[in-house]
Amino acid sequence: MEILGHIQGSALAELWQWVEDVPLSETALRSRYAPNRRVKCFGIASNLQSIAKGRAKLVQAADPGDRIRALGDRLLPGWHSLLVCGGDTTIHWHRDHGHFVGTAVMVNLGEAVYYERDYELGEQRHTLTDGMVIRMNTKLLHKAVPISTPRYNLTFRHLKPEFISQVEEKRITQLTLM
Repeated sequence: MEILGHIQGSALAELWQWVEDVPLSETALRSRYAPNRRVKCFGIASNLQSIAKGRAKLVQAADPGDRIRALGDRLLPGWHSLLVCGGDTTIHWHRDHGHFVGTAVMVNLGEAVYYERDYELGEQRHTLTDGMVIRMNTKLLHKAVPISTPRYNLTFRHLKPEFISQVEEKRITQLTLM
């Protein structure tokens, strides 16, 4: 994990206001790794299902608006996917979905403890503070445990090039699993 910086002051307050106004869904992306989180996808959304079993799906999702799109462009130029998480943001050990490249940028709102398990360095523990922006290797095993409530995170990702052509053109407002 690498700390890229911190969002502070009125920019942080505006981001909190935006994320608290986003209608997060409890059912959109149920996961055994994060069973109680609420989410909303922007840009290109993945249903986070198995690629190998043919259940994976990529669809065009809502646009997050000029301010958030510009934030993503500053933090991860050319980003494809934004996942906003809230509620109980506990997420157990996992690696991110195979649709995505191995680097993501996350904006943390609130406080959490973030863990990474690296084969060479072992388990690393990091305290995430309000407004902290981090770059993370999403192919390493990682998990997060919130310290504060509420807590949100905004994670910007790139799709792997070979999956871009698989994005369904139909735009959705929120991804749901059937």
